[in-house]
Amino acid sequence: MSAKELTDLPRPPVFKAGYETYQSPLTYRYGSDEMRRIWSQEAFWLRVRDIWIAVAEVQSEVGLVTKEQVADLKVHRDQISVERIFQFERDRVVGTGHDVAAAIAEFSEVAPLGGRILHQGLTSEDVLSNAEMMQIRDSFVLIRGNLIDLLKAWGGQIARHKGLVCIGATHLQIAEPTTMGYRFSRYTQNLFEDLRELDSSFPTLKGKGIKGPVGTSAALTKLLRGKGMSAYEHERKVMAKLGIDAVPIAGQTYPRKELFTTEVVLSGIGQTLHQFAFDLQFLQSSYVDEVAEPRRKGQVGSSAMPHKQNPINAENIDSLTEVLPGALFSAWMTEAFVTLERTLRDSAGKRIWLPESFLIVDEALIRAERVVVGLVVHENSVANNLRKFAPFCVTEVILADLTEAGMDRKEAHEILVEHAEAAVDTVRNGQPNPMRDLIMGDQRILGILGKKVVEKAFKEIYSHIGVASRKAAAMVRKIAAL
Repeated sequence: MSAKELTDLPRPPVFKAGYETYQSPLTYRYGSDEMRRIWSQEAFWLRVRDIWIAVAEVQSEVGLVTKEQVADLKVHRDQISVERIFQFERDRVVGTGHDVAAAIAEFSEVAPLGGRILHQGLTSEDVLSNAEMMQIRDSFVLIRGNLIDLLKAWGGQIARHKGLVCIGATHLQIAEPTTMGYRFSRYTQNLFEDLRELDSSFPTLKGKGIKGPVGTSAALTKLLRGKGMSAYEHERKVMAKLGIDAVPIAGQTYPRKELFTTEVVLSGIGQTLHQFAFDLQFLQSSYVDEVAEPRRKGQVGSSAMPHKQNPINAENIDSLTEVLPGALFSAWMTEAFVTLERTLRDSAGKRIWLPESFLIVDEALIRAERVVVGLVVHENSVANNLRKFAPFCVTEVILADLTEAGMDRKEAHEILVEHAEAAVDTVRNGQPNPMRDLIMGDQRILGILGKKVVEKAFKEIYSHIGVASRKAAAMVRKIAAL
């Protein structure tokens, strides 16, 4: 292969991925245009060019590169053809078989003066690793903005419903009352944890730096000898221009531990969104019907059953985010199986699951915000469910009152279980909840507590929410402070 043989190749047409070839659903269905742009091939190779330009600028300070060569690279920075790079790499006759070598040839074709010094003192991963870390950086900036938007959307819902009493459930069984705002606050508390994890982990992510084939900076040390600049200073200046820090020690690539840290943050966000979306599916089921995700008038839920109002957004969020644990495990494997300074087993899979993880979380956050902003709380259904089930919850209050009044707790518990079982059977048979009548007719209870205490318990059970409203209000203030 010669440079002339490469440049003699006729230029390929612009690549257009039509629907006649495979496309990832993340290409056309899920994720934002902004995130797709960050992970596009064009954006990636432009980042590689940014690294070459930064290196040329630093090397021009010590006379290794002329100002004219730097200017040539800068002027032609945006004149890029990814099709040409791939052609130079993959041509069956004269192709390089190497992506970075092909990118050097392609940039040199449009910037021949600057192309003469491209990649001076570098190895491929000095550009590939740092370009990828720049993609990760830009992606986290976008994800953080989406996370803040979702928290603010939740702030409005919590403020509106902080005092709306609803029936709580544990084990998907009726437990005791809570408020809708307090329930929503559990999700935002987790989102704040995700934000804390992002803010603590993201700044620690570092690129490879400019360290050569095995991380020793040997080639640069030789190149800079007698020039008044150390390899360390060369790296520091280049990375400052790129806006990322370098790890002090690397093999051929940036430490793949950084990938694991990245996936921990992304999978944590996905976990929070998955939990919320799963709850949302239950709460908007026909059997509960307390909330509903936004839907437009006339929206079709089923082609066969016109009455269906399916929770498609919640289901979609769960379906997407369930992919993330697999990506987390892949990231674990990628770092664990790095052998000596590096093998290529850390490359191909990462090209799939790393950008896909960002696109999945991007889509899930955007969709979750849309759901939360338009979330409808059916207050009548909430009240109906509370009236239906709150009488069961009196048993907790009566149990405490009987114990305090001197009855053996085990005996009191057995009495109340007896009444609860009878009440459940009655409700299952379509009759009103008889718990009040059962307890009011039991002299074992009235003889100790008296009628007024029991009546008070049945009245106050509908506001038996402790500090739920105050806690929800505090969460609103925390969100407002973002």
